[in-house]
Amino acid sequence: MIVKLLKIFLFIISFSISAQINNDLNQNKYYELEINLLKIKKPGIAFIAIYNNSLDFNSSDESKNRITYALKENVKKGSFSKVVMVEQGTYGIKIYIDKNNNNKFDFNIIGIPKEQFGFSNDAISLLGPPSFKNASFDVVDNKTIYIKMK
Repeated sequence: MIVKLLKIFLFIISFSISAQINNDLNQNKYYELEINLLKIKKPGIAFIAIYNNSLDFNSSDESKNRITYALKENVKKGSFSKVVMVEQGTYGIKIYIDKNNNNKFDFNIIGIPKEQFGFSNDAISLLGPPSFKNASFDVVDNKTIYIKMK
């Protein structure tokens, strides 16, 4: 009887440990996110901001502490591709290409962008950036996205 109880007890412990290990592995799954920028008109530096929530994405505060993943990459005319590792989740991307290397997104006198920009899902909005809802996508496996620069 004691041997049988001991076997049951060991089975329950090993099952619990196995379940906890699987739970820990599932909590931090990382996947490849391939970001492809299309229709780049001029070379420059691409500032790519990847957000994981609507509060930060929709905020007018563009500070780095709101960005989940920030990338700064030299790009040439044509297209550009970059693979990053991201956790499983929902993301939205904002990009601009700094063609004059002044580290800011330039606008003309009436507020029209002077440099190329883009958003995930090629989301658009009449005035300002689109909402996170329109630009967001889910990463549950390796994923490739294409963004047409405007």
